[in-house]
Amino acid sequence: MNTHQVLLPADDYAHLADRLAALDHDLTPLLWSRDGVTLPDGSQIADADGMPTGDATYAPVAAWVSIGLLFGGNLAAFVDAALAPGTLRWTQACLAGTDAPPFQQLLSAGVQLSRSDAPNDATAEHTMSLVLHTFHGWEGRIDRRRAGEWLQVPWREVRGSRWLVIGFGSIGRKVAALARPFGATVVGARRSVAGATDLQAADAMVTMEGIAEEMPLADVVVLACPLTDETRGLVDAEFLSALRDDVVLVNVSRGAVIDTDDLLAWLDGDRAATAVLDVFEVEPLPEGSPLWKHPKVVMTTHIGGAGSGMASRNDNLFIDQLATFLAGGTPRLGVQG
Repeated sequence: MNTHQVLLPADDYAHLADRLAALDHDLTPLLWSRDGVTLPDGSQIADADGMPTGDATYAPVAAWVSIGLLFGGNLAAFVDAALAPGTLRWTQACLAGTDAPPFQQLLSAGVQLSRSDAPNDATAEHTMSLVLHTFHGWEGRIDRRRAGEWLQVPWREVRGSRWLVIGFGSIGRKVAALARPFGATVVGARRSVAGATDLQAADAMVTMEGIAEEMPLADVVVLACPLTDETRGLVDAEFLSALRDDVVLVNVSRGAVIDTDDLLAWLDGDRAATAVLDVFEVEPLPEGSPLWKHPKVVMTTHIGGAGSGMASRNDNLFIDQLATFLAGGTPRLGVQG
């Protein structure tokens, strides 16, 4: 048995087999499913909980949390099996967020966890499409078409608008890269402003302490920040009161960044603002939530990163990161417990 055992979902092995075999490293893929852990030849070496079932050693040092595993509801069981023998050192996740309990379980066990930036291109595109949808008033256009009403209603242009992007990491920079060619001015905000990459990607940069001056100027405010102690409840009554009455507030970060009660009270006021929400503090959003039918809310069901290219980008990331790990390097986008 090779020393570098890599645990991955059985459903993902077929399309990764050739690329895994091509890596110039001594590795053995271990295929996990609800039926147990098998070698590529079909022989079982552990049950689904990670308990050995045969003579072969079960000792994964790396693991791959794919999008199929996550959406299939098998994340917790997979993580339990990966941790069972106590040999796991590194795991590649398919999403940027690590707040899910199984990811925290990995970190608590001392496993290096690498986040994914594969969803970020799609999240930026989704953000842009939702702002265009809102500026152009597409819901009204569709309603008028269905009613057979010919009415030529002016619409709001992105050109000349000012965007404040709070959280100017990978997603924020990609949002800026899409908005600026439309003629928007983009101001990025993050905890510290030091890198040339930020200054090139935005028209201006401010620290989080400096956003107060930018908030009343912004036509669009995009929340793309991670959920931390500092950002939890960031968007509260005081924050909202500083925004323009016709602002478009977009949240593609985490639901808990916004105080939902304060948001609803603000939206119910005499203003033309719109909240564009892809994430919520409780998911799925409860059936009785007023956000479902609020006239000033445009919402999607946490699908910002679910573009058609995300799976292939994640595969590429996993293979590249695995090669780095097996070569003794440090995979990027890492999180330590």
